[in-house]
Amino acid sequence: MNALSWALHSKEDWQRKAADPKIRAKWYEEAVSQIDEDDEDELMTEGMRACSEAIWYSDRLIQDDVLQRLKSAAKALEDVPDSEKDWHPGSDDQVLDLIHPSLYCLVYGRTHAYLPNEPRTAANLLPVHRPPTTRFESLTSSEHAMYDKRFNERLLAQLDDFVSEDFCWMPSDFAVDSDGVVALASPYINNLHPVKHQSLYRAIEEILTAFIPMFERVLGDANLDMSGRNAPYGPIGSRGYVNCIWDNLREEPEDPRSFPKTLPEAMEYEGQLEEGFKPVPLRGMTIQCIIKLANIHLTPENPQYDGGSWHIEGMANEGIVASGIYYYDEENLTQSKLAFRSPVGDPHYHFQNDHECQVMLYDIDNNTNCVQDLGAVITKAGRALSWPNLYQHRVSPIELADPSKPGHRKILAIFLVDPTKALIPSASDVPPQQAEWAVDAFEEAWASAGPRSVLSALPLELRDMIKEEILASGTVMTLKEAEDYRLELMEERTSSIKYHNEVVSERTFNMCEH
Repeated sequence: MNALSWALHSKEDWQRKAADPKIRAKWYEEAVSQIDEDDEDELMTEGMRACSEAIWYSDRLIQDDVLQRLKSAAKALEDVPDSEKDWHPGSDDQVLDLIHPSLYCLVYGRTHAYLPNEPRTAANLLPVHRPPTTRFESLTSSEHAMYDKRFNERLLAQLDDFVSEDFCWMPSDFAVDSDGVVALASPYINNLHPVKHQSLYRAIEEILTAFIPMFERVLGDANLDMSGRNAPYGPIGSRGYVNCIWDNLREEPEDPRSFPKTLPEAMEYEGQLEEGFKPVPLRGMTIQCIIKLANIHLTPENPQYDGGSWHIEGMANEGIVASGIYYYDEENLTQSKLAFRSPVGDPHYHFQNDHECQVMLYDIDNNTNCVQDLGAVITKAGRALSWPNLYQHRVSPIELADPSKPGHRKILAIFLVDPTKALIPSASDVPPQQAEWAVDAFEEAWASAGPRSVLSALPLELRDMIKEEILASGTVMTLKEAEDYRLELMEERTSSIKYHNEVVSERTFNMCEH
């Protein structure tokens, strides 16, 4: 059903076509023709309806003039000497980072921030320390739905492993007015110079403005009241209300294959989920977003990108609740998809070794992963895509369409921090950590100083001493330091992703009770 839903929603102008009874009838016939005859009655009953997975996309979200401004502004980051290009570590010179939150990230105990609501003086510029978190409180609001306290205490006991002791991506604050128009509220976006790249700042604000309605809908889906969708849980071990496959039998037959199966009819669905849907308003708020701008470049010598791993964005420190990606440019690449999956809890209401029922109901066999595949979205140029950060996602492999020519794909990613939680340290309180920016600012101040300025009277030796003091202040980092911290952060998050997959997404399904 997920695949069918994606196929229909991917059709151009699908809303108009879906309102036409003739087209709907044709779609139904096409769908039925692709289903095995034995499965037709089970999969296409009148009471069934494809569920909303809180994944939204649009091919018309960003206007063409905004797209052109983004492309033009991004070229200033792309057209730099090869020695200054920041190829993502481990990407085999295929992923070019233009803006990446792992570089010059917030390092606990090393990064300095001004005390909130205090004068911006040196005395109030202090190292940032990791905020205290408890296991369940470290979850974002949307993750509470995934980690059910009743049945997953074992997982909750391990949540500290998803909190970084050392690092945090640093967001910027954005003000959203009552009309949904976004303006940067912080002095800068991390790793994007606020003076040299003003045009890119404006483009990012325009694109985030377009994403606000989509984020509001994603959060609305993620927070949807699911009461009434499932039967209430009874005490663990109670199965009195379950009458699954074998009608009028008090216990599972010795040989299930010898008995006719009676499947319950799906209850009539009257659109309760859609009626209960309410977008989560972001207008009139100050939200925090982490910005990423990156390209994939393939060449005839290096023609294939192997794709990514299953992961969610960030760690509990960032509290990312939703991701948005704008695929703004692509050339000479094969079709690529972004796949989604979600961990599921193992059911607590079946007989031991109820093998046939588990396969029929869940399409999950014994000793397979407790994970539900949610389908994949084609990621073509011009597409804007958003989803809740409780889903893992993975980029499919890509290769050159014409292996004799180079190709590329360019994205702008926006990670939305949970707007219901207290603000985390951001570019509003953390001065830029780039030592190069600080030295350049001093040089510009000296060069523009008038003849009566104290700066203009400084001898060269004193100016050099001041620059050395800036570098030794502990409030800025050299590029080498930032790159070293990035490698440590990447190693930590790789381990966290692996651990998350082991304890959450790749737990095995087994109805054998011990």
